[in-house]
Amino acid sequence: MEPKISPIIMRAFSSLLLVLSVQFSFACGWSVSPETSRLALFKAQREGFFKLTPFYYSADYYYATNTVSGVDQEKNCLEWKKKLGNNINTEDVHVILYETDSEQFQTAFESKTLKTVFSKNTFVDALLLSKNKAFLNYILLAKMLEYNNVQDTKWESWGQIRSNYNSNQLNDNFDFEKKIKSSKDIFLKQRYAFLALRYYFYAQQKQDVVQLYNTYFASESNTILKPWALYYNALCIDNLPLQNYLLSKVFNSCEEKSFAVLQHYNWKLTNETLALAQNDEERSVILAIESLRNPAPDLKSIKEIYELSPNSLFLSFLIGREVNKLEDWIFTPQYTNDGTPSVTFSSTDWYENYAKAKEENFNKDILYLRELEYFLISIREQTLGEQKDYITAAIAQLCFIDDQVDEGKKYTNLISDKANASIQMQKNIQLALVSLKQDDLKDEKVQNQLYTYFNSVENLIETDHGLFKNLYSLYRIASSDFYKKGDVVTAGLLSMKSDIKNEGEYSAYNNPYFFSYIGYFDRNASVKDIDLLMALQQKTNKTSFEKYICSGTIAPNSNYYKDLKGTIAFRNNDLELAYETFSSMPQDFWEKNYEYKTYLNENPFTPKILQKQEERKFDYRFNKTDFIAKLIQLKKQNTASSNLQLAHAYFNVSYLGNSWMMTAYDWSSGASYTDYVYGDNTENEKKYQNGNYYNLKMAKMYYEKALKMSKNSNEKAMASLMIFECNYYNHYAELITEEEEAKNPFKAGKELVNFYSIYKKTPTFKKYNCPLLSSFIN
Repeated sequence: MEPKISPIIMRAFSSLLLVLSVQFSFACGWSVSPETSRLALFKAQREGFFKLTPFYYSADYYYATNTVSGVDQEKNCLEWKKKLGNNINTEDVHVILYETDSEQFQTAFESKTLKTVFSKNTFVDALLLSKNKAFLNYILLAKMLEYNNVQDTKWESWGQIRSNYNSNQLNDNFDFEKKIKSSKDIFLKQRYAFLALRYYFYAQQKQDVVQLYNTYFASESNTILKPWALYYNALCIDNLPLQNYLLSKVFNSCEEKSFAVLQHYNWKLTNETLALAQNDEERSVILAIESLRNPAPDLKSIKEIYELSPNSLFLSFLIGREVNKLEDWIFTPQYTNDGTPSVTFSSTDWYENYAKAKEENFNKDILYLRELEYFLISIREQTLGEQKDYITAAIAQLCFIDDQVDEGKKYTNLISDKANASIQMQKNIQLALVSLKQDDLKDEKVQNQLYTYFNSVENLIETDHGLFKNLYSLYRIASSDFYKKGDVVTAGLLSMKSDIKNEGEYSAYNNPYFFSYIGYFDRNASVKDIDLLMALQQKTNKTSFEKYICSGTIAPNSNYYKDLKGTIAFRNNDLELAYETFSSMPQDFWEKNYEYKTYLNENPFTPKILQKQEERKFDYRFNKTDFIAKLIQLKKQNTASSNLQLAHAYFNVSYLGNSWMMTAYDWSSGASYTDYVYGDNTENEKKYQNGNYYNLKMAKMYYEKALKMSKNSNEKAMASLMIFECNYYNHYAELITEEEEAKNPFKAGKELVNFYSIYKKTPTFKKYNCPLLSSFIN
């Protein structure tokens, strides 16, 4: 997540700004990728899904993963073990073939230290037997070719090794064909053939690749080398439908090349490719490949694949993709601040009329969800074993997305107790959803059961980091449900938990600081909520659920919450409570925390709007307790002078003033600015101090009181001028178009007329009079 400068149009102001010198700075907010914000709760898996990981539904071109399947490598290691003897440990084979630097192996061979360098490695011990010399020579050649493929990453010492294989380039006279034919063992013959085939592929000698494949791999064979060789062979064939067909056979028969297959697959040749398929199984694989990259609704393909191969692994995976699509289209707008799915289509116009587009798309998506749900229900009884449990979990999840809680609970309970760990994990997520929707969330037993469900998913994260997305989504939904039940404290902590789990994207949560602990509560909490939050923070005998939601989310310093409580009280015009709260805190708190020294450092009783930049002083020691105490004192005095000072203070704690951080924790130049983490706060800010933050209502009220009570013409001049300013900025408080402004132009009012007539001899008039001001007098 990166800080983003808010690209918001400033509120409209006229050229008066040139004289009255308002300084604007853009707010800094959060921005995340659509994939990061996407909600996904369904992550049940069948055995064999791992190779399909890059093809999970994603807002990105491919689903991001830092792990790849090692199944093919394991098969290769087993083939070596079977060839050289069962006393060999396959892990030792893996160390040499896939973990040992080629230069390290060659150096050890040349110095006759293989046995020392790789002591207790059973594979090396076997290779060093005299009867296995031919196999050792093969490994040496394979390692040399491996070095040549990645030579840019090697340190420059290869040339110092005296060996027949010491060149950074394979000798032009090297005869692969001779090497293959001289090998009497079919195992070695195929492996030399594969080295040659791969070498010729990268040398762009396509005919040699095809010839080698047809000679050594086309016939039936169980070696893992066959699909690897078929991959290179396919890419050397110019007939694109045939190339697709061969790639589909690679996709179905091995794991290592699955991602590469989809990168090279030629789309929009479905019918031509299907025409080459020999049976229903092959046809189902081709249809699955076509569907794996489709971000749009694709029930049609799922139905076709089911008819061809009802227990297909690919069928299960594609069903999961459809569920994830619907979660994105329905849940992401509902539970995130972006308001749109992570994947949108060019035909969807979200911004002309967002409310209409959202409703239309929701209705369309729900209809599609039910169509998918009914189809899965219709085939469920015809499926078997793991496939049946998987489809049952998918049906249950579709029910929850559609808010059919009882129906979802029914299918959740139909999931077998013998289902695999991933489907059991999905069952726990779904049981948590049932509890969130139906149980008494204030009940301690219910909360602790939720903790059990949450923790069951947490415990699987070490083996599957993709589950961070599920927890992010589950906690976000749980937060919403607790909030609907009036539990703002739990809702806030779960919201923070959600953001923490969102794949580590939020630096604010990786390195928590002041506002990350209070941000949610700043937007949603009341004074009472903050009291409950502080009580939970200080509670010594927390329940399992309370310990869990507080872990990593509760503020380390109770004064963070006190500051927020005092700020909320100030927004509510409860000066006594604000004073009581601020006075209970360390009085140097605002010098040592957050950004107070940066933004609360000017005299709040001198209106910023009348100061030129060079006149502003930033050395004021601002203390919230003292500030509130003075406001209380000024209100009690109730004189023209005290009301004028109160008016200045309330002007400065608005978004236009120099002390806006008394009222808010962030500042934006535009009314529609949306912070990704916490959402658009405009509607809340409009209510601060009865509308003072944006509309200067309290400032204007006190200026009017001062004008009415004062006997001093200079005070009256100041009050008149500032009433004009309040009227002016209130008029332009909302973003308006030029057409709206033309229909409703600003009118200065009598205060400015009086300023230019009755008070034109006052020092205030002489200081602030200018032609631009007089131009407002009609």
